[in-house]
Amino acid sequence: MTIKNDISPKKAEPQKAGFLWLVIISLIFIELIVHTWVRTESTQTILRVSKARAEHINKTSYGKALSVERGWLKSDQRITSIAKNLLDLSPDTLEQTIYISGFISGEDG
Repeated sequence: MTIKNDISPKKAEPQKAGFLWLVIISLIFIELIVHTWVRTESTQTILRVSKARAEHINKTSYGKALSVERGWLKSDQRITSIAKNLLDLSPDTLEQTIYISGFISGEDG
């Protein structure tokens, strides 16, 4: 004798709620990762800008120092001092101009 099963098997419905929670958690996780990436990049950008600004200030001050040094090297006082002390040239200057015979300005002198 066989027992007849009158209970029909219930079809399992897909778990829509579980999939929905998985999507929500994934979206929150992706949002947190994007937020972290944006914060990291903005911090790195601020650091790069600060470094570039400091380098610009250093180069500008170095350029100004070079300009001052060039002015000092070109100064008449320094050139006269070198001529007197190192080259033992006479400190007396003449009031008149002496021309040496030869070509002056492309003409026969």
